[in-house]
Formats: sequence, structure tokens, C-alpha cells
Amino acid sequence: MLRPTIARSASAETEISRSRFLATAHRIASLDQLAPLVRDARRAHSDARHVCSAGVAGPLGEASRSNDDGEPSGTAGAPILSAIAGRGLTDVAVLVVRWFGGVQLGTGGLVRAYGGIAARALDAAGRLERVAGTELVGEVPVADAPRIEHALRAAGRTPELDYGAGRARLLLVVDDPGLAEAQALLAQLGVDASPGAARVVERAA
Repeated sequence: MLRPTIARSASAETEISRSRFLATAHRIASLDQLAPLVRDARRAHSDARHVCSAGVAGPLGEASRSNDDGEPSGTAGAPILSAIAGRGLTDVAVLVVRWFGGVQLGTGGLVRAYGGIAARALDAAGRLERVAGTELVGEVPVADAPRIEHALRAAGRTPELDYGAGRARLLLVVDDPGLAEAQALLAQLGVDASPGAARVVERAA
């Protein structure tokens, strides 16, 4: 089963014993995007002591990475990663910027601080469920395209139409459980559509 991801970028901020923590959650397509996000955060917050991070990627969350960025080993990156994994998410990165306030928080305090603020950013980012889907592709006369598009949208579908000379290419992405129903609807509308490439369909949780 495909893992869900976040719906949007989001942030959360807190202050603990004069240290300020700013967490940001981001959608990513691969772990290669984690390092550029960290570099951007360092440039944006050059006065911060640490920019700790973690990311999970892949349809099943099979790839992960974390970095403590100078904090004691296991006290920053790992709890951020745990916040992501604990929500069953993938294709997401969380960065936590820390401005040191002069008070040592201890191992337990750091774990709670980094994990807690990461969790808040993830919760603010919302959630999108993901299911396997399929493209349905067909061609329709240009004159019929507006009627067909209106009927599909009225049925809760979101077609894409690419207009050419006298014909329009119709693309409809549907989740696999609804594939037969979508094919039947297209047939009723006079559209001869064939299954195309596999896709991932995202919908609000």
C-alpha cells in the first residue's frame, strides 16, 4: 500500500529555555532534494547554530536520511525522522533550525524539542492519501469536447484536454478501484478510452 504524504509546506516555531526552534515541512520527490533545502535554510538563517534535518522518500517510504548537524548524536535528526515515520508519511523532509539560547537542554530535552516541533510542522502540513491509479486516454471530436468535459466534471472527474486539428486528446487519471466505473462513464459519453500509464492518485485524507 502506498504511503501518504503531506498536503502542503508548513512551519511551526517554539522557544525552550531561551533556545528558539523553527521547523519547516516540505514535499520532496527524492532525498537528493534534502541537501539543497538545508543550504537554503542556512542562507536564510545564517545566525542560527544548527539546521538539523530528516527526510523519507519512495512510494513505501523505503529511503530515509537524517542529520544532527552538530547536536549530540541521535538527539536531533533521529527524533525528526521518528516524527515523520510515526505518521506513516513519505516524500517529505523536515528541517529544524535552532538558535541556541545559552542553556543546555540535555539529551532528553533535545530529543523532545526536535521531535515535538517536527511533529507540529507535519500536523500543520496536512495529509494526502495516495492510491495506485491509471491513465485513461482517448480522442474526441473538438465539437463534442466541451459537452464531455462538463459531464465528467459534473461526475466529479477532472479530465485534461489537448486540442488539435478537429480532434481533442482526453486524459483522465483515475484510482484503480474506480477504473471500471470511469470506463463505463466514458463509454456512455461516447469516448473510446484505453488504459495508459500507471499513476499515483492523491486525495485529501
